[in-house]
Amino acid sequence: MNIRQITTVCFSPTGQSRQAAERIAEQLPGIHETLDLTDAVSGRPDYRFTEDEAVVVAAPVYGGRIPSAAVERFRKLKGRSTAAVLVVTYGNRAYEDALAELQDVMVEQGFRPVAAAAVVAEHNIARVYAAGRPDASDQSKLEAFGRRTAEILEQVSCNYAIGELTVKGNRPYRPYGVIPLKIKVGSGCSGCGLCVKKCPVQAISRTDPKVTDETSCIGCMRCVRVCPSGSRKLGLLLEAGIRSKLKKVCSVRKEPEFFYEAGK
Repeated sequence: MNIRQITTVCFSPTGQSRQAAERIAEQLPGIHETLDLTDAVSGRPDYRFTEDEAVVVAAPVYGGRIPSAAVERFRKLKGRSTAAVLVVTYGNRAYEDALAELQDVMVEQGFRPVAAAAVVAEHNIARVYAAGRPDASDQSKLEAFGRRTAEILEQVSCNYAIGELTVKGNRPYRPYGVIPLKIKVGSGCSGCGLCVKKCPVQAISRTDPKVTDETSCIGCMRCVRVCPSGSRKLGLLLEAGIRSKLKKVCSVRKEPEFFYEAGK
């Protein structure tokens, strides 16, 4: 199958899903572009893809699911039996139903998943877990996965010949939910508004960046990462509590998992 263009499509608040997806996409032949859907944009258009394109679509895992904001934006993608590579990143706990959910969304939007990857990345809240990952070993495996996927795409005669992809996960999915977080804002906040601009769900007040709507916040930690003065933080007690809660399930190293279409 002749693929002319590869588009990395991502919802990636802390950049890790995008980096993993781009590492994979680099191994696929064709012109490469990235469509980052993380920022909140009003009136976002539909994005259409044809049979001679492929997408590498990526998102983080929150509580074993794809963030609802990511699902909403992925439903703006319109495929025409377009080949798709699915990628989820998770903080060394578990990815549970996230890959299955991503697969279902992409199939509903007209794509044909050919391969999938569950990749360990630094935990977005308790960064002590999976710190520095994807590391050199992970990167090597991602590149090998990308090359194998490229071989499969080359061997397939056309999009309609892509076989069934089976991934781990349950249907119905586990209930979606995120840890409610209270972000503290220190006196160093200059009111620059970068956090407001970069919040994927517009949970931060436009008139007072120190005010966050905790019911809308998805706990992605993007505002903390982008704050130029380092003024946005989790409270020490909350952060310690999260680390303690996750210690048992996040301390043992997990390896990336890969899935390919039937017969491959």
